[in-house]
Amino acid sequence: MTTLDETQTMLRDSVQAFHERHPAPARVRRVRDTPVPFDRAIWREMAEAGWHGVLVPEDLGGHGLGVAETALIASELGRGLAPEPFVASGVLVVQALVPLATESTAVRQLLENVVSGETVAALAWQEEAGALDLENIKLQASKQGEGWKLHGAEKRFIPLAAAADGFLAYAQDAGTPALFWVKAGQPGLSVRNNRTVDGLNFGDVAFDGVTLPADALLARGPKVREAVAQAIELARLISAFELAGVAEGALAATVAYTSQRVQFGKPIASFQVLQHRMVDMWMHCQLARASAENALLDWTRPADETTRIQSLRAARARAGASAQFVGKSSIHLHGGMGIADETDIGLFLKRGLALSAWLGNPLWQRGQFLQELLKTGRVRQGDAAPLVVADDVDVAELPDEEFRRVLATWIAANYPAEKRFMKKRAYYADISDWYQALSKKGWLAPSWPKEAGGMGLSATKQVIYAEEIARYGCARIPDHGLAIGKLLLMHGTPEQIGYHLPRVLSGEIMWCQGYSEPNAGSDLASLRTRADRDGDDLIVNGQKIWTTLGPGADWMFALVRTSKVEGAKQRGITFLLIDLKTAGVKVRPIVNLKGEGEFSEVFFDNVRVPVSNVVGRIDDGWNVANSFLREERIFFGTPRQCEYALSQLDRLAEATRALDHADARDRYAQLLLDVRDLKSAFELFMGRLRGGEELGPEVSYLKVWGTETYQRITDELVQLAGDHGGQMDDVVVNGIASDVMNQYLDSRMPAIFGGSNEIQRNILAKQILALPSGNPRS
Repeated sequence: MTTLDETQTMLRDSVQAFHERHPAPARVRRVRDTPVPFDRAIWREMAEAGWHGVLVPEDLGGHGLGVAETALIASELGRGLAPEPFVASGVLVVQALVPLATESTAVRQLLENVVSGETVAALAWQEEAGALDLENIKLQASKQGEGWKLHGAEKRFIPLAAAADGFLAYAQDAGTPALFWVKAGQPGLSVRNNRTVDGLNFGDVAFDGVTLPADALLARGPKVREAVAQAIELARLISAFELAGVAEGALAATVAYTSQRVQFGKPIASFQVLQHRMVDMWMHCQLARASAENALLDWTRPADETTRIQSLRAARARAGASAQFVGKSSIHLHGGMGIADETDIGLFLKRGLALSAWLGNPLWQRGQFLQELLKTGRVRQGDAAPLVVADDVDVAELPDEEFRRVLATWIAANYPAEKRFMKKRAYYADISDWYQALSKKGWLAPSWPKEAGGMGLSATKQVIYAEEIARYGCARIPDHGLAIGKLLLMHGTPEQIGYHLPRVLSGEIMWCQGYSEPNAGSDLASLRTRADRDGDDLIVNGQKIWTTLGPGADWMFALVRTSKVEGAKQRGITFLLIDLKTAGVKVRPIVNLKGEGEFSEVFFDNVRVPVSNVVGRIDDGWNVANSFLREERIFFGTPRQCEYALSQLDRLAEATRALDHADARDRYAQLLLDVRDLKSAFELFMGRLRGGEELGPEVSYLKVWGTETYQRITDELVQLAGDHGGQMDDVVVNGIASDVMNQYLDSRMPAIFGGSNEIQRNILAKQILALPSGNPRS
């Protein structure tokens, strides 16, 4: 849970205290070798803690809490590896009974016994492998005297069936759904157990002419099907949280082990290759958590059934896949100890495997997600209803969604249609009409305060602004001037602000950024361009590289070394504004993969720059630059570039009929879910921004996942293009044009710029996972 209230905190603490009293790994090893791998005393203690009654209304003897609290319990049980069937009995059974509690005293009594832990019940509904809904149920119920007879099918894949005191059997009575209570040991009832990899078991239950008394019928009619179907879906949702907990537990165990395991005089967690592996594991945990939280929101808030099911399938697919990915990776990072049964880490992998196979594995969940999606067509964010406001309305004060509509309406009316989705990075000359339209409207600088000529938008509205600009296909304006304007407002002198900001707004001066150097790309602290003091000037010598839009720029903001300070390399760096028309400056374009001169090298040969162009203090430029970079992290994670690439993949998939093939369908579904999970994670961070929270280094994973998902989509574009896969122009198949190679080449760049993904992984390893730096132990 992102933020826990008092009740949720108490629930979490109670589960954690339970784990401390009864460590689950020891319990798993103890029960897995017994005929019935189940500890009733532990089950009763869980019941006494109230966990089985969380979903039960107070008037039925429960706590009257909700799905969020149930998800929290399941997550903590998963993190601690509890083997008890909390979801199978405490959620699936309970939720099947609660809607039927008004049907008979038998239902209410059974519910009371389940909640108290006195009765262990199992829901018997699935009949065949892959038959994961309530269609074509073959178990038949027929009247026999005053009682009933069950026959015609087995029920399969029932968790810990051997431990059940009885089964809720879902059957058909002359085509009408019916639910029966069948006690274990009933004549004609047999249970065949199948051992699962986690040391527990699934059971198959055969009804060989089982006869039941009249009161065994708990309920009958359409409401039975609705109750059982909803219970199954809720169990899928809650099991996604349990799987997320399993993944998080495995990661925590791996971080702890690798931080203690020493090789070559260092903890192995200090080795960069292992750190990056653990960061990837952490990202999968974050995505599983974000997807599950998104599904929980759709379950609890008003939403159409299609949206709810799509979210649920997405969450269950991600959680199952993430638990398996993290589990496998954990085994590998434990080395030889990972394959030793005495090490707990293997239990995490096994639990993840068993849980993810139940109720539909990730492959099935992806297929069902795609099937639901294709019923109504691929979901894209369409144009909102137009909204125009008077010129004197302060759009920064509008509610977020009204702001989005106003912005989208104005963009559609003012952006040049022929320049939508330009395939090259625009220089000012390419897009000056749009730049000037924004400037005249007062909408050029969304992050600047109003008194400086900006829009004064909140962090949330700045993201909406960027999203709508991208969604409509507006070319990115040369925006380094907006960046330096924001930074000058934070650290500049009144003279610097007064001179430069008006010229940015007018378009008189275009800017570029001078950070990277040969052999000092992401490692900016190693830069060598020097600026030596000479009276009121600094004499700059050196070279910058990968300078975006350098040939069209008038000024550069740059990091230069002004002194050599012992210790941290970041000290002794100064933030400097340089007029590129100054004598001694030479700009050489660099042609990129697409054959365009987007980048450049800039050489400085005794370039004289006034000391008054220093931003902040001499030797303190690193802090000046970082203060701005921290503010910009959220924009690296926007899903918009992925969504546009997906729209091109849609077109190509339609043209080539790729989705007629099972392997392509699954790859396509996985990409859809990758983008969906990126959006879920992005929304979690947006929620924190709306709450006024400052984002920390963990936001870096949005950039990593987003840019690498973008690459995976464009890789698939090239594959589907087939013989056209090397074609530079749009690929036209069956009259449908798709932008393949432009997207593919574009996708190579974002993972490098703004701090390469490897650097982002280093940040996450150090600042989030707190992995050791690699200093030898004494």
